[in-house]
Amino acid sequence: MFDTIQIGTSGLTTHAKGLKVVSNNLANVNTPGFKRSALQFGALFEQGGGGAYAQRQEVVTGAGVEAIGTRLSFRTGVDQSTGNPLDLAIDGNGLFVVKRGEQLLYTRSGDFRFDAGNVLVNGAGDKVQSLDSGGKLSDVTLDALSQSKPNATTTVKMTGNLTSTVAVPPVNASVNAITIYDPNGVQRSVNLSFKDEGAGLFTVTVTEAGAASGTAPMASGKIGFAGGFPEAGKDSLTFKYSASGVPAFDVKLDFAKNVTSLLSSTTLGIASQDGYAAGVLTDQAVGADGSVTVRYSNNQTAKGARLALAEFSTEDDLHGVAGGMFEKRSGAPVRYGHAGDESFGSLAAGHREGSNVDLAEEFGNLILMQRGYQASSHVISTANDMIQQLFDMKGR
Repeated sequence: MFDTIQIGTSGLTTHAKGLKVVSNNLANVNTPGFKRSALQFGALFEQGGGGAYAQRQEVVTGAGVEAIGTRLSFRTGVDQSTGNPLDLAIDGNGLFVVKRGEQLLYTRSGDFRFDAGNVLVNGAGDKVQSLDSGGKLSDVTLDALSQSKPNATTTVKMTGNLTSTVAVPPVNASVNAITIYDPNGVQRSVNLSFKDEGAGLFTVTVTEAGAASGTAPMASGKIGFAGGFPEAGKDSLTFKYSASGVPAFDVKLDFAKNVTSLLSSTTLGIASQDGYAAGVLTDQAVGADGSVTVRYSNNQTAKGARLALAEFSTEDDLHGVAGGMFEKRSGAPVRYGHAGDESFGSLAAGHREGSNVDLAEEFGNLILMQRGYQASSHVISTANDMIQQLFDMKGR
């Protein structure tokens, strides 16, 4: 009888633990990246017996139940759209790698932001790790990407039509206030004038915009057209721009594409130029391959570090720690890589993975734990009644 009470007590204890696990799952139904746990039950057996009958058949009686551990479920959680370009969801087997103090932790929760020190962290302040080409983990920082240095214009691409006419004298054309940038990022302007030499040939003269009358041109050269289209070898002109306080630099005027010389009116203008002023950081995002991309006030972009992802052989290689993180068990192997590599998965910006707790499943488990607890309590009550009856019999 006393063994029966101990068995019933083991049922009460383990089902109480099971109830605790279920309640923790339910409490974290809205925790990003949370992975539900399930309590693993194990039966305890005790061998006993004696006498002649026992020599013919072994008597095995149970000794109750024990909780042998919890098992994590890494089933993918619900996808949540946040609109924040730094929030990330993993479509694959990988886990984000974060550093808490000197300890590496792993998570599927991708709620990230840059802190006051320009370091990428999660909601708990843990530092998100990147992986370089040498396989070294390091913090993701914007220190080297805080500014965009100026770039001098090297090529100006033209577009449109430059009038070709058979009139005498020929009709000349001009394009004014073409913007270029010097090596210091200062915006400059030049004017172009075109003199029709006939037979598809034009003399191009480059002068600085706003220069006084009679000022010598910066450059003069010829461009040619055959059948109304740029002639190879005669479709560009390079001039050297110089101004006080800046080193001289070459600028190429490119007429090779999207430029014609037909009888219609002149529509010639600038298509693009590759110079820009200095810029400051205005925005950050993370791409599908895990690369940090930044945008500057001068409309330039740059790529930074690439986020690290980790992969484990089995779910049993991890166990949960505070904050919805996971810790590697001692001796467990781990592989590091990047999004898009092998089975690590890809990243979806503006999304994050929510909890994988299924309310219907957890409420079903809640009922099972309650019924198991009630059944164990009935076993103890029944054994207690039987013991009391035994005492009453002895007293009589």
